[in-house]
Amino acid sequence: MAVTKKNPPNKVSAIFQGIAFLITFICLSLLFTARYHIFITHDPYPTLIENPQSEKKVIVGLHVAHFNDFDLPNNKFSLDGMLWFLFNPNEVSLDTIKKFDVFNGTILDKSDPVIIQHNDSHIAQFRIRTKFQTALNYRIFPLDDHRVNLIIDNRFLPDDVVFNSTNKDITFADSTYLQGWKIVEASIRTGIQEVVLERDNKRYVNQQKEAIITFNCERTDPSIIIDLMLTLILMIFLAMLTFSSEEDSVLIVSVGIVAIIGYRSFMQSVSPPQVGYFMFADYMYLFALVCVIATLFAGIVTRDRDSSAKVKKYIIGGIYALFILACTIVSLLS
Repeated sequence: MAVTKKNPPNKVSAIFQGIAFLITFICLSLLFTARYHIFITHDPYPTLIENPQSEKKVIVGLHVAHFNDFDLPNNKFSLDGMLWFLFNPNEVSLDTIKKFDVFNGTILDKSDPVIIQHNDSHIAQFRIRTKFQTALNYRIFPLDDHRVNLIIDNRFLPDDVVFNSTNKDITFADSTYLQGWKIVEASIRTGIQEVVLERDNKRYVNQQKEAIITFNCERTDPSIIIDLMLTLILMIFLAMLTFSSEEDSVLIVSVGIVAIIGYRSFMQSVSPPQVGYFMFADYMYLFALVCVIATLFAGIVTRDRDSSAKVKKYIIGGIYALFILACTIVSLLS
């Protein structure tokens, strides 16, 4: 009695798999390249009460010599520089000027002031070394840009004396360099910050004069997003081989799931500290995992059926399109 040999299901060619992979990589590369040329940040913007009208002003300026630490993922910053104040000694004393502080950090070292005569005013220059932190939002990591704030305050200025500055009062040494980042703009705002205390149904308001120096920082090193994107697409590609291989589809996709979970552990080592919200990298990982699981079920459904290669190509194209669309939507909404 003759035995009829069952024809194996049609397999998708390696050329089609490679083209689908390249199209996905190119689409996401174009999306992320365009995103890199737009400065977008979700970092909070510190509020200040506008200065009252006053003829007595202290101009604040900063010359940044270099940053000792500029660790945005871990929110750790320190810099060496020259902080200076232009003031009228008849309106405010040098002793009062010297009582400045860094509100969101610690002054590690402060030199004695160098006094320069400027018309009827004095310029007091202080060499300082300070470390500080700032409020950061990592929601769109690793596509994130950031706004880093250094807050100079003085609680002892007379009520009728205010801080006043312009963006030109912030300068940088020519040798200033940040690994993987670029300061695209530096600005300074001055005003009054109110600290409200309540005790025994009584409200106490304390005011301090502040100068907020803001560094708008743009990521220049795309290696993290390239590694993330390329690795996740490769893992989806690995899962897609279930439609091109004679091996058990469940085994192939299971290997892909194990790899993608292992990559999650790696990403945690390069991502910012634990936050209480999903970052863009988390969404990309989730989308890739969903695509791999969808491939597993599609492979099981088509394994015992004589599904044509055309049907499998539609499945492959649909899953890649789902990944591109999901990443694009989240990127645009971020």
